[in-house]
Amino acid sequence: MPITVAITDDHPLAIEGLQNMLLSAPSIQVKGTYNSAAELMEGLAGTQPDVLLLDILLPDQKGTELVPVIRRLYPAVNIIALTSLDAPMYVRSMIRQGCRGYVLKNTDKLSLVYAIEQVYQGQEYIEPSLKEQMFYNVLHQKKHTPGRSPNLTSREKEILQLIVAELTSQQIADKLFLSLRTVETHRFNLHKKLEVNNNVGLAKAAMLLGLAE
Repeated sequence: MPITVAITDDHPLAIEGLQNMLLSAPSIQVKGTYNSAAELMEGLAGTQPDVLLLDILLPDQKGTELVPVIRRLYPAVNIIALTSLDAPMYVRSMIRQGCRGYVLKNTDKLSLVYAIEQVYQGQEYIEPSLKEQMFYNVLHQKKHTPGRSPNLTSREKEILQLIVAELTSQQIADKLFLSLRTVETHRFNLHKKLEVNNNVGLAKAAMLLGLAE
């Protein structure tokens, strides 16, 4: 029997592209597609796929929040984070939450099929380029030093100041006339550049480096 797969992404074109990639794979059958976390949870209540390809920046709920819920309610569903966020810290975060795989959206068909098959068989699959970065970071622990600031864009600095001021992502989006998804992407990029794992660490690093008042 083929491996049943569900796809969740808020961009219809992305879902269509993934479906087309998997259409000719005899070992895989796409059983459901969803555009939001709410749609996904409603669909899972009726039927569960063997493998779930999950965008971790959905508009109504982040993957870090959604994955533990799915793992608790449907432990047999194997989750692969599917994203354009290409930093080791995101990989570690999603694996800790319960994902079995982490794949970038620019991956090719053979790699995607292989990732699905590996995860279905109980193995862990991490994008090879990210796995190399994680190994390199373990060997070369880099820390920021006072007086040496990461190269932030003017928009990132603006958003950072609002984060330190304790505004939520939605409040920042409303204030700067941006989409919530754009703000969340900037937030993730700030985490990457400041080498922190959460918003508390982000605020502390910003204050230490003089990047926020």
